[in-house]
Amino acid sequence: MITSMEKLIGSFDNVQTVKKGEYLYFIHPLSDGIPLIEPDLIEAASECILKILPDPGEYDMFLTAEAMGIPLTTNLSTKIGKPFSIARKREYGIEGEVTVEQTTGYSTSSIHLNLPTEPKRIVIVDDVLSTGGTLVSITQGMKKMGWTIIGAVILFNKMGNEKEEMEKKLGYPIRTLLDVEMVRGSFEVNPSR
Repeated sequence: MITSMEKLIGSFDNVQTVKKGEYLYFIHPLSDGIPLIEPDLIEAASECILKILPDPGEYDMFLTAEAMGIPLTTNLSTKIGKPFSIARKREYGIEGEVTVEQTTGYSTSSIHLNLPTEPKRIVIVDDVLSTGGTLVSITQGMKKMGWTIIGAVILFNKMGNEKEEMEKKLGYPIRTLLDVEMVRGSFEVNPSR
């Protein structure tokens, strides 16, 4: 029987890539929704994430960034019984909204946070760690709001060993499932260390 981790690694067998400027971008169901997010793949990812999540007693809720963290976070929220919120690309202009600038490997935009006014402890869930731009922006917003980030859990790490520097910079652990590295024109995928 194939394990959840083997299923995730195998899901890279037919992954396509595109270049956005100088940034090489892989197109995967769990990071792009293309071609489909199959139920067994989201379940495999959730099973693996559950093994690296902090103890549920350490945090109150999840936070994910729009858009591809949403399917995974929805599944985790249901399994653990913790609510979640979404850092949005669209400004709503409601009271208490915090806006921060976001720079990723291929774009610059804003992230808008609309959370309860009473600060809580959160775990960030996201699909890909490549430049750390999304985590930096969310961390800035959370600090403005007085929230505590317990850690981040991310499916795919494209940062390699630079992840440790990002953890030091942000001040919380970043746990990833798979290290994804470009080697001789294709992606090499291994369980994160």
